[in-house]
Amino acid sequence: MNLLRPTLGVKVFVSYLIISSGIAWYLVDSAPGKLSKGIDKAAEEVMIDTANLLAQSLTFDIENDQINIDKFDRITSTYLNRKFDAKIYDFAKNQASLQIYITDLKGQVIYDSTGRYVGEDFSRDNDVYLTLKGKYGSRSSAYDRDNKNPTSDEKAFYVAAPIYHKGARFGSLTVVKQASKLRAFSVTQEEQIKYYAMVIFLISLLFGLGISLMVSRSTKKLIKYTTSLSKGENVASPNIRQAEFADLSKAIEKLRAELEDKEYIEEFISIMAHEIRSPITGIRLTAETLLLPMDDEQRTHFIKNILDANSRMDLLVSRILDLSKLERRDALDNVEKISVKRLIKNVLNSPTRKGLIKSKSIEIKDDVEGDAEIEVEAILAEQAISNIIDNAISFTPNGSTVQIKVRESNRNVQIKVLDEGEGIPEYAKGRIFTRFYSVARPDTGKRGNGLGLRFVKKIMHLHGGSVTLKNRFMKKDGAEATLKFPIKT
Repeated sequence: MNLLRPTLGVKVFVSYLIISSGIAWYLVDSAPGKLSKGIDKAAEEVMIDTANLLAQSLTFDIENDQINIDKFDRITSTYLNRKFDAKIYDFAKNQASLQIYITDLKGQVIYDSTGRYVGEDFSRDNDVYLTLKGKYGSRSSAYDRDNKNPTSDEKAFYVAAPIYHKGARFGSLTVVKQASKLRAFSVTQEEQIKYYAMVIFLISLLFGLGISLMVSRSTKKLIKYTTSLSKGENVASPNIRQAEFADLSKAIEKLRAELEDKEYIEEFISIMAHEIRSPITGIRLTAETLLLPMDDEQRTHFIKNILDANSRMDLLVSRILDLSKLERRDALDNVEKISVKRLIKNVLNSPTRKGLIKSKSIEIKDDVEGDAEIEVEAILAEQAISNIIDNAISFTPNGSTVQIKVRESNRNVQIKVLDEGEGIPEYAKGRIFTRFYSVARPDTGKRGNGLGLRFVKKIMHLHGGSVTLKNRFMKKDGAEATLKFPIKT
């Protein structure tokens, strides 16, 4: 064991330190900005209500198609100069801080509570322009129109509402709120956020330190225990807490591998015995029959049965051995970049497969987009593709269609094979990739050896890809197999 290597306890503490620092940094750096945006949105809602209230009140002060500006100015001036004593949390407010201006239908200012912009053309400002177009008008820009490069505190929020007269738009009323007036609320909240961020950081740091110490004390006991198990020693279970992660992982992995090897061998022998028993029994019974008197035609028939059974048994043994070798592999050999079109062409051009397609009168529809290339072990990739195509052919009725689609994305290349069979039975959906499990073919009632899809799954795992098999969407019958090969970057 390398004494200089940091223990799991140290790693836990460092992780807590990093996470706590990240949270604290986020609260200090990002949260105030989001808080400020939240305050701005809340203020905008109030401004919408205010603008619409004032605009509605003006409809009662229109005489001879003219707004009574003098009356509105008296009311507005009185309101803006009114003194009051309000406290919003820690913020004191004693005077209104709104600007109000009114424009006619052409966007010309006919009233401004500050007296600065009367007679000017505001028709191009979004608050006025959109409102006069029958839309919601608002903007955020400089409070002083002469300021071309305003800071955030030098900006203001503008919210407009339409003025109606005789059922038609007559003008617009805009309420203006300086950003600096809202800033006072957010400053207080920012200070509180910084305080809470520091408290959270300190608490998390102390908690992480406690956890790391507890983990470190329990590490050695668990390593000793799992190592003893891997040696076959009969040891009592200790009080398990945690351990040095790297060493623990190695010890458990060694134990797991040894147990899996034992279970695999036992399962392999059991299944081999079961699967081979049937053809051997058939050969024995047929051979016994051959000892009886019979003519040459009958003798030839029984000899063919023996040869067929032998071929099936030989194929089964070969597939089992191939799968066994494949399942022990943990990496690819002879990886090369190859065209998907070429792989599919090689599979479809197999004489045996072409004969099967012809005998069932199946139409192969090849829909390949572009000329995608994948980095694979070519032989294994062909075997995976051939297995799902053969599976589709087996379950597709005579005279039907098998579709092969290839689609490429930034992450992977998908090869889809769609058949027109009866689909996957409900009872089989969770077991189709299980070793030696198979579903009866609809035309013959015979079952395969149940190794093909398992073989495909292992191949795709070695390539870092995946295989799925499901019933076709929006179609009563048929299944869809999908191979996903990752695109190396």
